[in-house]
Amino acid sequence: MKTFRQDMTTLHTWAGVICSGLLFAMFWMGALSVFDREIDRWMIPETRIDAPARVSIDAIRPVLDELSKESPRLRIRLPKPREPTIRIGYTGAGGERAVRHIDPNSGASIRATDSMAGTGFIFPFHFSFHLRWMNLGYWLGGFLAMAMLVLIVSGVVIHRKIFAEFFVFRPRRQLRRSTLDFHNLTSVIALPFHFMLPFTGLVIFFSIYLPWSVGLPYGGDPEPLFEEMYATVKAAPAGSPFEFASVDRAIQRASERWTARYGEAVRPDYVELQHWGDAAGLIAVRNIFPPRQVSMNKDAVIFSADGQVLKASSAGPVRRAHAWLSGLHFIQFEHWALRWLYFFAGLSGCAMIATGLLFWIRSRIKRDGTEPAEVRAVRALTAGSVTGLIAATLVFFVANRLLPATASVAGFDRSDLEVWAFCLAWLGAFLHPLWRGKAAWIDHCRVIAGLCVLAVLLNWASTGDHLLATGSRGLWSVFGVDAMLLAGGLVAVWAMRKLQCLNETPRRSARALDEPELSADAALS
Repeated sequence: MKTFRQDMTTLHTWAGVICSGLLFAMFWMGALSVFDREIDRWMIPETRIDAPARVSIDAIRPVLDELSKESPRLRIRLPKPREPTIRIGYTGAGGERAVRHIDPNSGASIRATDSMAGTGFIFPFHFSFHLRWMNLGYWLGGFLAMAMLVLIVSGVVIHRKIFAEFFVFRPRRQLRRSTLDFHNLTSVIALPFHFMLPFTGLVIFFSIYLPWSVGLPYGGDPEPLFEEMYATVKAAPAGSPFEFASVDRAIQRASERWTARYGEAVRPDYVELQHWGDAAGLIAVRNIFPPRQVSMNKDAVIFSADGQVLKASSAGPVRRAHAWLSGLHFIQFEHWALRWLYFFAGLSGCAMIATGLLFWIRSRIKRDGTEPAEVRAVRALTAGSVTGLIAATLVFFVANRLLPATASVAGFDRSDLEVWAFCLAWLGAFLHPLWRGKAAWIDHCRVIAGLCVLAVLLNWASTGDHLLATGSRGLWSVFGVDAMLLAGGLVAVWAMRKLQCLNETPRRSARALDEPELSADAALS
């Protein structure tokens, strides 16, 4: 048994060191993705409007006529309190994905800030790292999810007093001991969350990780499965001009159908238009988030161009199980207490990973203070992965407020420049510790604090929205982002002062400490 625990300790230690940098990125971006639509409203100020009680898609037919000339499929997200604009996704003239925001109150197009913001950058980064070639990002995310499950299981095995450690935190003891205590505490306090997120993430993308399970039941063709599970439809254009029936009427009929099914009023989430203005076109009304449910069922009612119901799809038993697990991961249901719980659980995962790396570093510093080359390498990796990623995210926010509306460099548009600012800042955060060593942590914290304040001030200067203004108007999404930025700045200042005190305090010998120094293996076992 002892040998088995030692093997698990070795597995836990080295799997953590190898994977922790990218796992931290997944947890950090995942925590931010809980409020991705609130971040959208902060980064795209033109969307800071109130959602009307009633929305008319028929009133924006001129916009649909315009966009349908470029794209055969228009995906319309109907306004909700968290995203009050009508958002139309389509394929641009160059084949790239594009978004048009419509003011639901006037029906006019909004000249929105060109930014990928939360839903376009932060949320996809969480699971794919924006590595699109051969789905490399999805495969990397799947590998990291499996690594996280391995780390959880091995961590439970090697910590014999895992539940007792929930009540143990000794911040005034030896730094190495308190770091391990905090690692254990943040691991145990959100253990169900830490297990649920990677497991459901693997289930969500099963068609990528297990492609044979999708194709084999249907003779190698996955399309019938997707049609059955997600009510996807494909129509070939007839080439005959035709004026579509009322889209508003189709939405109303679908809503009445779902209201009768769920026993309370249901507002559809999406409307998909295929071949708008063509006799063979289709109207698909979709309800992804049923009221008072965790599941992402993706119910759909498909109408022909003349308004006749062609198909009504609802989730079957297997699809409902998959939908429930998907909803548990994406948390798109309206429950603000759970949303905040997810956010702080995600941050606890970040703290768990960071403290695990810090403990590994401190446990391998020699008694005379010298550091082996691998320790310096992991320190640079840790600083770049933790405080460096946080700083790069804030650079992304600041670039959003600083770049002119028409910014373009070397063929990259404004939204691309924001992403480049993030990437370059993150790269610099990895290189900086190689020069500054331990002091890099203090430098990063100083930069984070300054960027937090700068982002809030730039938002005020560019939009006129400050905490008092947004609070008085009930614009809680923008208020919340500003408040969290300021709170993050205060945490960075506190961390900077703590690090400065640690660096200024002379290093005492191991004999003078109140307990023996801990090795990595001994402490974990």
